[in-house]
Amino acid sequence: MKTAAGFFLLLVLTACSGDSTDPIMEQDGGSEIEFSDFTEKISYCIGLDHSFAAYTIYGSPENKSKFDLNQIEAGMIDYLTGNELRIPFESRDSIFDLYLLSDGSVNEAAISKADASYAIGMEEGYVLVGSLVGRGIDQVVYVDMLVRGVQDGMKTGEPAVSLAEARTEVANYYSKLNLENGRLFLAENAKRDSVITTQSGLQYIVFKEGNGLKPNITDTCIVHYTGRFIDGREFESTIPSQHPAAFTPLGLIPGWQEGLLLMKEGSQYRLFVPNELAYGEKGSGPIEPFSTLVFDIELIKVKRFK
Repeated sequence: MKTAAGFFLLLVLTACSGDSTDPIMEQDGGSEIEFSDFTEKISYCIGLDHSFAAYTIYGSPENKSKFDLNQIEAGMIDYLTGNELRIPFESRDSIFDLYLLSDGSVNEAAISKADASYAIGMEEGYVLVGSLVGRGIDQVVYVDMLVRGVQDGMKTGEPAVSLAEARTEVANYYSKLNLENGRLFLAENAKRDSVITTQSGLQYIVFKEGNGLKPNITDTCIVHYTGRFIDGREFESTIPSQHPAAFTPLGLIPGWQEGLLLMKEGSQYRLFVPNELAYGEKGSGPIEPFSTLVFDIELIKVKRFK
């Protein structure tokens, strides 16, 4: 079965294989909306940013013939507003599995373009809501402004705020949330009896203490690990592939470096890494600026540097 994640990864790779442009990226914002406060504006910007990312994938030259953008928008809006869904939400994975073939083509004999597109819209809405819930702002944003942003992002016309400004607003807002939520999380986490806090601010739990070699900073460490955000969302793991990773502590973020040097072969730790011991104000890939991170690490083997 194609999971939703696999489905969208294939589409992203397909969309990125050709030239793409952002038709509203540099446009000045319009004057159709008078925002009464910051929450209205950021709600609009979040919707605009998310839906335009979807637009660039499904409306790309490689994919636009495969999908109906109006149906994607409808699926998103119905999910976000709580309207009755015309397709059962739990059927979306099976729809993706039948519609998109492994070579990137689609099977409209099995699933109509309209139904597949609507299912994509539901999934996009689900992902957006999950992001809001994870950040603790699902009860803060204004749904009507979020939906207005979604609608404007799925079109090539002029939005109320330029995409460049919207992305800057969202990035700054999420960075502040990450910083505040991370500090609150670590302060509460430090109160747990099982949590040990080091002088640097790194926190960790020992699930299993090994009795093998303890690594030096230049040794190679063979590990299984899973990385998560503090809301539980996973961003990286070696577990699904069952292929452990090999790292030298010297080349890692400070939190990992310190954590690995505490462990022995056979140990299983959970590290709670403050943003300043992780990727700080710059972030990295899916890891946003100022993100506090959680890593489950099993140190399998230490190979001494020679």
